[in-house]
Amino acid sequence: MMNLLAGAKSLAERAEAGARQCGIAVTVTVIDTHGNLVLKHRMDGAPFHSIDLSERKAYTAAAMGFPTTELVPLVQPGERLFSMIGASGGKYVALGGGVPIHDEAGVLLGGLGISGGTTAQDIELAAAIVAGG
Repeated sequence: MMNLLAGAKSLAERAEAGARQCGIAVTVTVIDTHGNLVLKHRMDGAPFHSIDLSERKAYTAAAMGFPTTELVPLVQPGERLFSMIGASGGKYVALGGGVPIHDEAGVLLGGLGISGGTTAQDIELAAAIVAGG
């Protein structure tokens, strides 16, 4: 099992490099599987709302075990998880940019949340970072 803090630092460095290549500034958050904050990294110029949203994305990905973008259709009116966002007191979010973090054996270690770009940029950057890109 990897050291989550060391891994989180590496993810944040790669996310910052990727964000710079895209010409954006983001906040990167890593949460463990117990919902605890491991790392929060805000680039200069990242929007203030990205601080909160990156944490919610990471929390949701860690809790659900799948990317936050996959939650979007499940929380729409009439769908089975419609009440989830409201019932969670705001801890869960159905916005793209949150992805689970797994170790080499596939064990869920936590979640990564990226916020600051467009939704598409956040999704692309988060997916690339956990894939090793």
